[in-house]
Amino acid sequence: MKTYINKYYILLLLCSLGLIASCKKYINEGPIDSPTNDNFWTTERAAESGLAGAYGLLRTALTNSRAYFVFGDATADEFIFNGNNWTLSDLASDYNFNFAYEPYEEEVNDWTPFYQAISQCNLILSKVPAIPASGFTDDPTTTKNQILGEAYFVRAYCYYYISQVWGQPVIVTQAYTDPINAQPIARSTTAAGFAQAASDLAASIKLLPYGYTNPADVAVQASRGAAFALLAKTYLWQKQYKQASDAADSVIMNGGYTLEAGAMYGNIFKGHDKESIFEINMLYSPNQNEAQNGEYDPTTGQTGVFAQFLAEPFIAGKDPQSIWNVNLDLVNHLFDTTAAGKKKDVRINATFYGLHSDVTQMIKYANVIYQQPAQQTQPFVSNNMVLLRLADTYLVKAEADVNLGNIGDAAINLNMVRTRAGLKPVNIANGKTMLYAIMDERGREFYGEGTWYFDLYRSGLIFDAGYDTAIDGYLPARAGNDNAGFQWPLDLRTLLPQDPLLTQNPYWALASQN
Repeated sequence: MKTYINKYYILLLLCSLGLIASCKKYINEGPIDSPTNDNFWTTERAAESGLAGAYGLLRTALTNSRAYFVFGDATADEFIFNGNNWTLSDLASDYNFNFAYEPYEEEVNDWTPFYQAISQCNLILSKVPAIPASGFTDDPTTTKNQILGEAYFVRAYCYYYISQVWGQPVIVTQAYTDPINAQPIARSTTAAGFAQAASDLAASIKLLPYGYTNPADVAVQASRGAAFALLAKTYLWQKQYKQASDAADSVIMNGGYTLEAGAMYGNIFKGHDKESIFEINMLYSPNQNEAQNGEYDPTTGQTGVFAQFLAEPFIAGKDPQSIWNVNLDLVNHLFDTTAAGKKKDVRINATFYGLHSDVTQMIKYANVIYQQPAQQTQPFVSNNMVLLRLADTYLVKAEADVNLGNIGDAAINLNMVRTRAGLKPVNIANGKTMLYAIMDERGREFYGEGTWYFDLYRSGLIFDAGYDTAIDGYLPARAGNDNAGFQWPLDLRTLLPQDPLLTQNPYWALASQN
């Protein structure tokens, strides 16, 4: 199968083919279908282009309004926002975590970009099986399986993500040939959303190999290892701990991944690392101009997805007061930031710059390239967005095992991550204490990686008064009730006119009435 996933997909080809037409029905799906389908879906190249579009749409969904970091990091109080960035400052401890903005106003609450990616996957899964063998230059069966397997994975990731952010997804698995007249569909249950993700991942596993046909595709192309890694996390949400442990084992034993050396920890985020299982390609290309993905524009003051974390000296001329400043209270709670502690835990210096100063920067994504190097202008942050990596899988297995009562096995996998970081292994006999240790380790390991907030409420520790996170002052008020305030509101101002069957999440429906 030809190399295609490691390029930057701006979707220009798909637009020219009419595949990005906006859908006018219930969830603004698009791309759904077009008059060119009969002519377009006839060759291997068309199928690969369609799949490239799916990856591009997934990237857009995660980077839109910085959603990936807003959902998973901002709500865990990892950053302080200095009063900028719409109402993000409301999420920070300085503002008492009130999260009290009007839930119908913010673009981040529009799940449409994820449904655009789902729709593209539905189209691939509908059209690619019918492409004749004569349309392929590579082996038709192998190539079809690869493309279909990756489409199942991307769709699974979307349903997984929608289910953990908003809950109760609208489940659509068919490609619409008449989107204008498609009937509205009500929201399903959150459990059904995770079940759909698990079903798609099972299909993906049957179709994909563990490896890659081209070294340049490592981690940016879905593989069987990526499908098992995401399946393990999906099982955790479903509280199917034996299945989660087994899926994680499949990754650890068969995926061929290895933990990056502690001294080279920062390499994980530069792309295509041996630890990485699945990542979104956002590396710099001289022909690329995507400000939303990593550039900083000093004229307008706008920053990209990664540039929001960086200022001087990483981006020349950028005011440190304009960035997402690291919350030192949380950092000091999770890490030993004394001189001795920084020597032991390699992640501290690889993750933070300027500790104990007025502005502390998160530098996991700090591979800055200037498009005009001599003038140090037009900076672009050339890092990939790592969504799944081996350290995550070790800790997923540890969490699953501790819930199964296998505390010794949980310690083994927890200590794989700790010892790589330079910390001493733990020897804990109590299950609850072990779960606390695992979650603390997730907070340290995945700081600024869009995950810890979801880890806290998936594990149930968001409700646990005994678990001291340094942010527990607001979480019970918002999340510890039957109205599911831990899930985000939908932007019904945008979505409801397209689907009268949509309902707001209860906590936010009540908030909008107050």
